[in-house]
Amino acid sequence: MQANKITDASPEPVLRREDRNSTNWIANIRLPDGSEIPCTVKDVSKSGAKLGVPAYHPLPETFLLRIIGRDFVCMVKLAWRRGDYVGVRIERVGKVAPKVQPERPKDIAPHLATKPFDPPRDADEPGGIGVRPRRSGLSAF
Repeated sequence: MQANKITDASPEPVLRREDRNSTNWIANIRLPDGSEIPCTVKDVSKSGAKLGVPAYHPLPETFLLRIIGRDFVCMVKLAWRRGDYVGVRIERVGKVAPKVQPERPKDIAPHLATKPFDPPRDADEPGGIGVRPRRSGLSAF
């Protein structure tokens, strides 16, 4: 077991099951209606975290927490709230689905290079297309 730690609100020591690691991660709280609240993760352990979120944002009992730049999302449960800080218990952890890259159109240049080059036919030639070719002289400009 870890040594006792003192919390912000009470002078009594609090016994913790796991070590807390200090962080300063940027995160988003995703509410059930789909809206998001930006926050910071101040510390984290295997079972919980301390979040910095302005006190004027109401929070439900459970919500999703997505750490920016990481490939996971957590379903968390509100444990406590003191001013601009919130304690949460991590209920579940899941991976964020990778972004789907739109499929690029296949490059047609290699196919063009393999076909033989047909010079345009002159309008006067048999089988011509009826349009005279441009003159290939120097321009006056």
